[in-house]
Amino acid sequence: MATVENFRESLGGYRLDLELKNVPIGFVNGLRRVALSELPVVVLTNVQILDNNTQLTHEMIRHRVEMLPINVLPEQTAVLRDTRVELRYLPPSSDASREERIITTDQFQIAGPTGDIILKDRDLEEPLYFMTLGPNESLHIRATLGIDPRGSHVSVSTFFNHIDPDRAKLDKDTWIGQNGDPREFDNFHIQRSYARDDNGRPYWFDVSIESVGVLKAREILKRSVEVIQNKIAEWVKSPIARHGEGWYSMETEGETFTLGQLVQELMYAGGQAEFVSRDIGHPLLPKLYIRFSTKLQPEAVVERVRVEALALCESILKSL
Repeated sequence: MATVENFRESLGGYRLDLELKNVPIGFVNGLRRVALSELPVVVLTNVQILDNNTQLTHEMIRHRVEMLPINVLPEQTAVLRDTRVELRYLPPSSDASREERIITTDQFQIAGPTGDIILKDRDLEEPLYFMTLGPNESLHIRATLGIDPRGSHVSVSTFFNHIDPDRAKLDKDTWIGQNGDPREFDNFHIQRSYARDDNGRPYWFDVSIESVGVLKAREILKRSVEVIQNKIAEWVKSPIARHGEGWYSMETEGETFTLGQLVQELMYAGGQAEFVSRDIGHPLLPKLYIRFSTKLQPEAVVERVRVEALALCESILKSL
């Protein structure tokens, strides 16, 4: 049964370090990938450049605006619908025409249900730097709020194989007995002493998540697990194509290795399938293609993957 151990929050909840135990590597890697790029994020969108005589092109300014971190959750529909954002800097007066002007996010004018929609620097509690206007330069921007369905809330989303202290001690003693430098073992070779199951596969992982957005790290992990749940629920609806005796395939539009690696591992688990391959075609137009060979009924194999994957998700959610 999957478990969460050594749950440690820091940075006011925006940093989370924990250990996931009794999970396949495809599951923890799927969580990492979802946290990095598959959680809906509120962003500034519909950016209109009404006036720009700066050295930056329209596209560069638009990109800067769209990358500003927004302090709004995707479910805050009223704020999304009614918020308008504007930044207007006219050419300076002649007395100040030779001076540069620094623009921060505090200079953006917010009209809507709440005015505090652009995140500040979390460490310094200061507004973020946007750009510097040179002498006689002007800028006028308008924007609204929207949702990026495949955005990122994190600066860190990573995992490592957990080091088994008993195995590490035995491996280190063996290394030293072969006249190896213990410092070299501690700095490099110890990573080979990870905890592994009876098949030699890693099953215990050190996971780190650090948020730079509005969501705290625990919520990012929770939503990432829920995304995996939804992916599995949709994947099992894909039709099973038959290619001769014992060979089958499934195609799922829009999915990638985030789901593919987990499905492959769970199909192999317990000897359900004799062969499993995964491919996504072109990365810009992904379509997950799972091909497998089994002596069992293919529907039974797919159903077991669904049950085991959802059980993993439920175990993690209960620990949060």
